[in-house]
Amino acid sequence: MELSISTNNLVNMKPILTFITTMCLCAAVYAQNTPKHDATALLEYYQNQRYADAFTYLHGIYGDSVADVKILSALAYTSQMSGQLPQAEKYYLRILQTDSLNIPVLFNLGNINNRRGNNAKAIIYYLKIIKKDSTNFNVYRQLSTLAKNVGDMGSSIYYMQQANNINPLDGDVAFDLSTFYLAIKQLDQAEKVLSPALAADSTNLTLILGKAKTTYQQGKTAETIALCNKLIQEGDQSGAVISMLGTSYYLEKKYQLCIDTYNKLTDDTQTEASLYYTGMAYKGLKDQRKAIKYLEDAIEKAISPTVDTYYGEIAESYDRLNKTMLSLAAYQKALEYNERPVTLYALAILYDDKLKNKKQAIRYYKKYLASKPPKNHQQYMAYSSSRIEALSR
Repeated sequence: MELSISTNNLVNMKPILTFITTMCLCAAVYAQNTPKHDATALLEYYQNQRYADAFTYLHGIYGDSVADVKILSALAYTSQMSGQLPQAEKYYLRILQTDSLNIPVLFNLGNINNRRGNNAKAIIYYLKIIKKDSTNFNVYRQLSTLAKNVGDMGSSIYYMQQANNINPLDGDVAFDLSTFYLAIKQLDQAEKVLSPALAADSTNLTLILGKAKTTYQQGKTAETIALCNKLIQEGDQSGAVISMLGTSYYLEKKYQLCIDTYNKLTDDTQTEASLYYTGMAYKGLKDQRKAIKYLEDAIEKAISPTVDTYYGEIAESYDRLNKTMLSLAAYQKALEYNERPVTLYALAILYDDKLKNKKQAIRYYKKYLASKPPKNHQQYMAYSSSRIEALSR
């Protein structure tokens, strides 16, 4: 059968053909007018870490009305890398509107809020990632730090434990978790956490330090000595390492090595413990004079340099309560630690006004004047001189 197209059919098809032709022309024009960045130029910005310039370049082409997720991602990335965090957050949130469980976007939003100090908001984003990916090691690490920042230590430890379960070979997490176990005296747990990480990285000085702290608390002196010496050989002469090594030598009755170890500390970094063990080591060597010297130094180091002022404040409070004898005892205790002019003057006044003890009042007025009071004490010095003269009649 022969096909034929009537004139009427051709007339009816004209509007359809016109519409198709118009759409094609519009599409072609739109494709030509749609802004597009130069990938090579953008890559050059990235390679030279000129992220601010990259953002300005992209924003100049696409503006803020762009809806393409890839372009939004590029704008978010470049603004984030150039430190424009509020701007980056705005772009990431727009992407999140189209994909609420986009893990890279959630991670970046968490990171941005972390950098801006908004710990609680960062935690929300990281928790959303965990709901979708419960094996994300890095997110658990971030959550542990953030929970600690907001004072939630229970959650912080839980997240750290989860991170350690996912990757027991990570040295930083193993060390932090072992430090927590040491603090609560769970020594076996600390060792259990450190062992696989240290086996995987036997030269990791942080892990060796963690192991030394564990063996030290376990009383394994020989092992502690070996670990601490290894740390010192690698340049770690921190107070913690010196202290563990010196004390371990003392417990092993290696007194001279104990002394030599603690002598590595400067006068400013000596502690009550270092002075005590040095003194006891000299005692072990039967050098009693040096033993006495270091033990006296340990006593001095143990006592706060301002403890006398605390007793002075206590004495003043007792005085205001009219408990004169308790006030007197507190002032006398203050003098055992430091003979400050103000304390001597307070005692003189107490003996003079409250106890009516002329002899002791004169004694402390004189001691006050002999203590070389500061220049702003002229009034008190004049009063003390006048009271000495009056009480001596």
